[in-house]
Amino acid sequence: MAEEIPTFCRVCEPSCGLLARVEDGELVGLRPDREHPVTRGFSCHKGMASLDIHRDPDRLDHPKKRRGDAFERIHWDDAIQEIAAKIRSLQAEHGVNSVAFYLGNPLAFNALAGPAIGSTIVQLRTRRVFGSGTQDCSNKFAAGEAVFGSSTVHPIPDIDHTHHLLVFGSNPRVSRMSFLSIVDPIRKLRAAVKRGAVVRYVNPRRIESAAADGGEVVLIRPDTDVYLMAAMLCALERTGRFNEDVLERHASHVEGLREFVRRYPPERVAGFTGIAAADIERMAFEFSDAESAAVYMSTGTNMGRQGTLAYWLLFMLCLVTGNLDRRGGNLYSLGFYPAAKAGRIDPERAFFDSPYGRIRRIRGSLPGNLLPDMIEDPEDPIRALVVVAGNPVLSVGGEERMRRALAGLELLVSVDLYQNATGELAHYLLPTTDMLERPDINICGLGMQHQPFVQYTDRVVAPRAERREEWWIFARLEQELGLKSALDAGPEPPVFLRVDHMLARTGLSVEKLMAAPHQTAVLPEVE
Repeated sequence: MAEEIPTFCRVCEPSCGLLARVEDGELVGLRPDREHPVTRGFSCHKGMASLDIHRDPDRLDHPKKRRGDAFERIHWDDAIQEIAAKIRSLQAEHGVNSVAFYLGNPLAFNALAGPAIGSTIVQLRTRRVFGSGTQDCSNKFAAGEAVFGSSTVHPIPDIDHTHHLLVFGSNPRVSRMSFLSIVDPIRKLRAAVKRGAVVRYVNPRRIESAAADGGEVVLIRPDTDVYLMAAMLCALERTGRFNEDVLERHASHVEGLREFVRRYPPERVAGFTGIAAADIERMAFEFSDAESAAVYMSTGTNMGRQGTLAYWLLFMLCLVTGNLDRRGGNLYSLGFYPAAKAGRIDPERAFFDSPYGRIRRIRGSLPGNLLPDMIEDPEDPIRALVVVAGNPVLSVGGEERMRRALAGLELLVSVDLYQNATGELAHYLLPTTDMLERPDINICGLGMQHQPFVQYTDRVVAPRAERREEWWIFARLEQELGLKSALDAGPEPPVFLRVDHMLARTGLSVEKLMAAPHQTAVLPEVE
């Protein structure tokens, strides 16, 4: 008997609603949910490919242990027991920081995995935690702390109402945008242009997003965005276009900003950016003089040499023109829980001295490029590494050195869908469920949704073979390590208690979502 089960995509931030077709317990089809109250039938090819991932014969289906140059199947209990024994032994002999973790990007789309892994890390007391965010977006977290006091505050552009949108380092037709959870962004951008808004992309090439009806491209030399932003601010400051009333009421250290941008007048940066000084001034004045204006920046600029400075200057453009926290500018999207609480930190206390210079953690993670250095540290090396939903061999620069460092570990565990390049070097491979085999809520877009909503999904089908959810894997590991574990409450623990606590702020619960149409609650629009 066939049935269609509502679920949602967890490949990128919009969390597009999907319908999974199941026959006799097997997933046989996946299509966009046209009746979904927010996504309304939109889904890109990435979401549709989840069906192929679920059925991929190359998936890791059973725990495996290295024997020489090959892997052989091992029972889950044996794998967990052996890994726990090795971790206990290494920490007892070499200290808590001899064990490290590397956490990959897919965990951001898994409401239960992050807290479970965090529980294990905290109880093991290791301070050596790395993450994929330091390859692409940690600059935004750091700048969020510095500008707004929280790494989880990222005001989003009000595309529906803006008169002028300035976009740095993004190609929405390809990437669907990030740090902005929006369904079908190209349709929204085209609609903005059609009603008369200026949509301007700053990019080193003519991108697909800027079709005839999608906006215009300002060509810039790669990795010089920060100088363009500073020059635009300089042009505004020297012509008296800073909104002094807004700065008086809402800003501090304004004189420091003025001093900084005065060093980068359009005449000075024109040759460096490839944009004429007159054009830089025109861009600045058009942005400032627009009835409303918004800013957005993504990976192309994030990963530059001055990504953090760029994100700071981006919001300074928004602030000094009076466009922060106003209709048509950039707004904070609350969603079902105030995400700002989770990211509060004093940036001044984040830095510390290390053998590698003065560094810091961002959202708990050390710089990923230092992983090989810390593995090969002659005084206090990392001896065991647990990699979850990540592939640092390929995603961190310096593959040859990373391979050499990982190969020298006494214990390398890969927890993943696949036996990836990092897993090829591992001692143990632990198979995880995919998004269609686990219950979840769309937590990733919290605080960054264009139209806030929250959706629950049960598992669409039972996990194939011996795949297990990440929360269960780490709860079992905690049991074997003699630590507090979710499984202490029994084989079916209430794993959504934390989620229910968060949902309660909006009068919701997982139970209420389960009973709602499409298992979805639409929340108030961003204002």
